[in-house]
Amino acid sequence: SSNCTSCARGTCSAAGQSCSDPNHGAASLSDWVCTCAPASRGTAVTQAAVCTIDECTETSSNCTSCARGTCSAAGQSCSDPNHGAASLSDWVCTCAPASRGTAVTQAAVCTIDECTETSSNCTSC
Repeated sequence: SSNCTSCARGTCSAAGQSCSDPNHGAASLSDWVCTCAPASRGTAVTQAAVCTIDECTETSSNCTSCARGTCSAAGQSCSDPNHGAASLSDWVCTCAPASRGTAVTQAAVCTIDECTETSSNCTSC
């Protein structure tokens, strides 16, 4: 009905999600699924999904932060401390071993302390 607030379509669309019904048979009720919008991941049956996104692995055309490319282009690793769909722009670039440094939403400035470096990468010890 027009005033239904718990119907499948209303539940999913209110959360910004799409709704699908895998079985349209009259005997198959309460099997509708909410699916998160592109770029985020998650589904749930008969309720809004909990959507997650890992900004470091995001590769869709919706990429606004391009975390993985930023970090890897600098030879650094990328981590996303909070995969919640509402927690964006919190990804971190971390310098490769032997150097130190991190930065949020950008490549890190990496430093090496030659006086304390003991790794196999050390060429000036």
